[in-house]
Amino acid sequence: MAATLVAFSAASLLTATPSRAAATADATAAAALPTEWATVVNSGSGKCLDARSAATANGTAVQQYGCNNSTAQQWSFTATSDGYVRINNRNDADQAVDVTDVSTADNAPLQLWTYGGGDNQQWQAVDEGGGAYHFVNRHSGKCLDVPSASTADSVQLVQYTCNGTAAQRFQVAPVSAPPGGDVDLGPNVVVFDPSMPSATIQSRLNSIFQQQETNQFGSQRYAVMFKPGTYSNDVNVGFYTQVLGLGQSPDAVTINGAVHAEADWFQGNATQNFWRGAENLSVTPNGGTDRWAVSQAAPYRRMHLRGNLALDDGGWSSGGYLADSKIDGQVRSGSQQQWLTRNAQLGSWTGSNWNMVFVGSQGVPGNSFPSPPYTTVDRTPVSREKPFLYVDGSGAYKVFVPSTRTDSTATSWAAGNAPGSSLPLDDFYVVKPGATAAQINTALAAGKNLLVTPGVYHLNETLKVTRADTVVLGLGLATFVPDNG
Repeated sequence: MAATLVAFSAASLLTATPSRAAATADATAAAALPTEWATVVNSGSGKCLDARSAATANGTAVQQYGCNNSTAQQWSFTATSDGYVRINNRNDADQAVDVTDVSTADNAPLQLWTYGGGDNQQWQAVDEGGGAYHFVNRHSGKCLDVPSASTADSVQLVQYTCNGTAAQRFQVAPVSAPPGGDVDLGPNVVVFDPSMPSATIQSRLNSIFQQQETNQFGSQRYAVMFKPGTYSNDVNVGFYTQVLGLGQSPDAVTINGAVHAEADWFQGNATQNFWRGAENLSVTPNGGTDRWAVSQAAPYRRMHLRGNLALDDGGWSSGGYLADSKIDGQVRSGSQQQWLTRNAQLGSWTGSNWNMVFVGSQGVPGNSFPSPPYTTVDRTPVSREKPFLYVDGSGAYKVFVPSTRTDSTATSWAAGNAPGSSLPLDDFYVVKPGATAAQINTALAAGKNLLVTPGVYHLNETLKVTRADTVVLGLGLATFVPDNG
């Protein structure tokens, strides 16, 4: 909307002197706020500060909602200046609590907006003792407020003249552990668990896909991870997005719905559907068929599809990779020019164009190249599946390193959990946005493995991996860029 665009531009340029109420607020309060992610609970309603529908777009309403342990209700406080902070949402830490239209009026609603340094995006946390605070806006001098002291869900918060009531008092408490376990995987990892409302999960999935559907050359990266359990969701996978199950076998996570790649953005032409992946999940597709319309080896790995799989979207498509997976129904290659299938178990396969290659797979056509162009090798001489992240029975993250297989056929997990070894995350340096090559090399020199979270990392020196068996595992198409060639 034009009004909110104006609000953002103005927010970036505001230099107004703070009001008397803001200027006299306790300048030490910001230091007392939690330094980790925290919940913000209104003292009057007992409900949590929440990003509506777990959305991350500019203009998302900041509301109160029953506390549910979701990342939409987790916030951090980043110091700006003179004791003020910006309040960031965990689903996108660039999104800050913002007074709409740079207003100074009572009942002006609050929203999320990309932080631009505006005074209307900064708050003074005034310590009331016992972990309670009221928050005074730097621009207006008015307080964060639940309108009419409502106790209902989905009420959008506002600013209002400070009055000392419970509607303006908020209890701030650290989140006991990062979502999904005991490690911070950075701002671009999204973890779902079965206790979360399906609508909340779907809203977050939609938000990521809307950002990434056409983001072919963007810098955003995401890993979307599902803890063991059953979900009913439609997971549409866009650019630079990796969808992962956190079980030790694909069947530990079931998606009733879809995990799919479409080419709608390019009128059915999938020849540019690169840079995405699906891994370590089972899917029961609506209608019996899922779609993975990709090109250039965008992997479908360690998957169990309880149905059919279409590899095109009605237009051209050019190559992909299916590995360590079970497809109960038929794989339909359609317009795919070429494809590599390794260590898979299929119900059947139909279609061919230039060359369809099958190695160590069952339920596939026999060798008949060039007519039809099927190249089939009965067994895989030597292979080792890539390591993967999982959550163990105690809820702790670990990295599983599969064993080498020789003369193999079908999946590594056909008899249950695959053979291999588990490594605790204490053995890893978790690389997060902002990490430097020097920091990564220091960790490698200390004997650490690397778990590289989604992001684009500019390197000004070579990464030195010198220890045998070092694991370097990337999430969400994490990207290293050598700035000096």
